Amino acid sequence: MPIPNYVVNTKINKPVADVFRAIVDPRTLEKYFVDRTESGIAPGKDVIWTWEKWGDYPVKVLSYVEDRLIELEIDSTHWRKTTGAGYKVLIRFELQEVATDETLLSVSESGWPTDEAGLKASHENCAGWTHMTLCMKAWLEHGIDLRAF
Repeated sequence: MPIPNYVVNTKINKPVADVFRAIVDPRTLEKYFVDRTESGIAPGKDVIWTWEKWGDYPVKVLSYVEDRLIELEIDSTHWRKTTGAGYKVLIRFELQEVATDETLLSVSESGWPTDEAGLKASHENCAGWTHMTLCMKAWLEHGIDLRAF
């Protein structure tokens, strides 16, 4: 595994299976993260995540281990925030059972260049994944969509 540019950790008070399903199920993902997605995350599948404000973003599914791991890849040439030569960024979702109804969700990214533009984009994504995990926590634990506030 490549060295990550950053790692975001969030404890969610739900079983691992519930947290995993919230990432891969398209209708649940739309409750707290994306505005639309045409399909869920599945082994070997490419998906499009859509935000009204940001547009469509293609995501490639690289690895899928039920209730444990999801690896996604984004190609910077398809993302508006990046400029210059294209490069691939690996996104890893790792789930660990802390207790029966507690899951530690870790999200990391690797592959960002360390020039000024790459660092800016990686920091923006780090903030985005932090927001995503906290929105997921609020949705799963309390049924609250933090994006509505």
